[in-house]
Formats: sequence, structure tokens, C-alpha cells
Amino acid sequence: MALRMSSMLRTAGDVRGTRPTAQQATTPSKEAKLHKEEPLPEGLPALEETADVAAPVPRSDAEIYKRLIGVAEQVFAAACSGETPDENAIVRALRACMNKLREGEGLLAETMRRVGAAPGLPQRGADSAILSMRLGLELGADDKRCLAVGLCGLMHDLGMLKVPKEVLQEESLSAEGFALLGRHPVETQRILEDFGPAFARLGKIVVQVHERRDGSGYPQGLNRDEIHEIAQLVGLADTYLAMAHPRIDRPGVVVYNALKNVIDMRRTLFDIKLVKALINIVSIFPLGSLVKLNNNEIGRVIGTSRLHPTRPKVEVLLDSRGHPLKPPRQMVLEEEPMVYIVNPAIEEDVLKK
Repeated sequence: MALRMSSMLRTAGDVRGTRPTAQQATTPSKEAKLHKEEPLPEGLPALEETADVAAPVPRSDAEIYKRLIGVAEQVFAAACSGETPDENAIVRALRACMNKLREGEGLLAETMRRVGAAPGLPQRGADSAILSMRLGLELGADDKRCLAVGLCGLMHDLGMLKVPKEVLQEESLSAEGFALLGRHPVETQRILEDFGPAFARLGKIVVQVHERRDGSGYPQGLNRDEIHEIAQLVGLADTYLAMAHPRIDRPGVVVYNALKNVIDMRRTLFDIKLVKALINIVSIFPLGSLVKLNNNEIGRVIGTSRLHPTRPKVEVLLDSRGHPLKPPRQMVLEEEPMVYIVNPAIEEDVLKK
């Protein structure tokens, strides 16, 4: 069966639908539908759909996450060598992630466990793809739209390969450094065009991922309805993840505070409907955040509860004296009435002491 990227990426308006596809997703409201459809160029080549080829071998969240990072590494390696990556392998890996995301939040939790370390470009692409697809599912995207979102999330920063390493290692970017960094979306588009027509269409979307609704983004300073919906969605996911991870010029922002920062960006940088969708996914105490319990233990949020959002599932990492627990102990706060979160914004450095 052929899966056409043209139907996957047909319009910006198609990113949002009305059918809930994630197991824990709320039913998309009428607010989920945005502006009029944005036509894309015709003639997108077909990608092979693998869903009907064979029954997939069951894999854990960690295995599927590792597989996607491996595929991302192949994509970035192909960009460096001038080769074309395996289209079907990419779609298979993304489809496996999409199916896992429908089962629950384990894959997203696996992604957010690693917020304390600075990721390489392939991992950043994989993380963005996973969170972007989860946002798509939250908004009712069907399979094709969800895969389109994943493709864009995975590849949107390929152009960073063209930014000199010395620029990326600057703690304070010079004007020249800012200019070089600001061109990386255009470089991403060029790389995708070099990959061939099956990827070139993606370039028309990913070049807009760093645009913002108030016109403050780059490279073109587009605003509001000028920005493709998929680009807006991936841009939100990428921004949230980027804040949570450390960089050369700053430590990572506490995940709880990263969500607060994104909430402050609603109506200006990001569409409020996308921000609401992100809040629905990560909950009051965001997935991946370090929290302190009333018994002085430190844990990471690895599961949320729609019914009781203040009672998430926590993986306890440090005991009440600050000593590491090996192995960590998991606790569902819904089932522990005497244990609750007293500080939702613990710094990652506490794990290094």
C-alpha cells in the first residue's frame, strides 16, 4: 500500500481534526480547528506504508525510542555525506512511535527522562518528533497527519550541521553568530531538497518551524496564518524541549518552569490552542520534572493522571537523606494518600551531588 506524502502534508488545517486518537487524549474540541486550509505544492512522491507488511514485534518504550534515535543518526549522517536516507525506515520508526504514543505516555516519559543532559542533534530531532506527534494526537490528527508532523519534527534542524562548531560553542553569540544561526532553517530546506523530491516538500514546512506568531521568529519574520500549522506545532514542541535541556550558554530550565514559560508565550509566540494541548499532555506536574515529596524523597514524574492531575506517577530517585535509590522505586501518588508533592521545581543538579 502506498502512503503519499502529499496526503500526509496536504494542508495546514488538516493537522487538527476532531477524532481522538491517543488513549488518554481528551476529545478535541471545536476550538481545535484553526484557520482555512493552506494548499501545498502538488506531486509529492509516495512513501511505502509498512503497517500492512507484517505484524510488528512488540518492543518496549526504551527500545522504540532508541530505534528512532538510530534512524535520526542515519538521517543526519546522510545529510553530511550527501546521500539520501531510507524513506521507508524513517516512516516505520515514526509509525512505531505513533502506535506507542496511542497506548499511553510511556514513550513520552522515556523521552523526558533525559532532560538533565545536553542532547546531540539526532536525539533533539527524535525528541521533537515524539512530542510533536503526541501533540498531533492530542489535537485529533489522523495517521497521515501525525506521521507528517513526526517527519518535520525529526528533520527540522538538519541545517544546524551547516553552522560552524565554534559558533555553537560560543557562550554569547556575536552578531555574525546570530546571523549564521538564523540561516539554519534555510539550510535545512536545502538539505531536504538535496535528499530528493520525497523530502523536498517537507522543506517548505520545516523552514518555518522557528517563525513565531508575533513576527519575531526567523528566517522570514512570518506571523500568524502565514506560518504552516505543522511548523507551529513542531516549533512549540522544540521550544519546550530546548528550554528543558541544558545548552552551552545556560543550564536547563526546570521542566515545571519550562511549562510556565510556554504558558506565558500563549497568544504571542504560540497559538493558545497548541499551548492548551501541551498542558493537557504534560499535566500540572510535567512529565520528566523532578519533584520533592513531603517525605523528603526526590523523584521524577513518569506518568500523569487526567482524573487527579496533582497525583502523578513518580519514580523515586533519592531517599529522604539524598542518597540514590538503586534501583529507583516507582510510586503512584493516587494510591498513596499520605504522600504528596511539596516542590514541583527541583533542579537537575540535585542528582549530581
